[in-house]
Amino acid sequence: MNIFVNLFFFLILNLAINTKILIANELDNVGACAGVIIGNASVDFSLGDQKGFDDGIKLGITAYVSQVFANNYSKNDIAIADKILASNTDKIINAANTQTFDETIFEEVIKCYRMLSILVMKNADIIKINSKKINNIINQRNKLLRRMLSAG
Repeated sequence: MNIFVNLFFFLILNLAINTKILIANELDNVGACAGVIIGNASVDFSLGDQKGFDDGIKLGITAYVSQVFANNYSKNDIAIADKILASNTDKIINAANTQTFDETIFEEVIKCYRMLSILVMKNADIIKINSKKINNIINQRNKLLRRMLSAG
């Protein structure tokens, strides 16, 4: 009987750990796609498409931040997802700058637009509740990215 109790607690502990890892992986995936969209928006900016830039930043940041607000992520999980977001932003910008923005990258951008659009619909209530905070973050990031992209 004692072995069954120990096995039961082991399984519960294992389930809790794996659930936490899966939830963190979900944030990583959202961060990755938000980075792709923000990178693509940055390419739009460099091509003179201000509306495309603003819309891409808004979608990427809204989806990412709504996912952060939707779950109780650790600071470490958020920091890792932030790095993934930044890395994918750079990846898309570099692909455009080196003329390696091909159909594979274009398909990734489309896939991410779809994923984040669905996420925004799923998190609509969270977005509505936190709209002021999210809009402040969007405006801050928009100004920062414009400044970085406009620099020499």
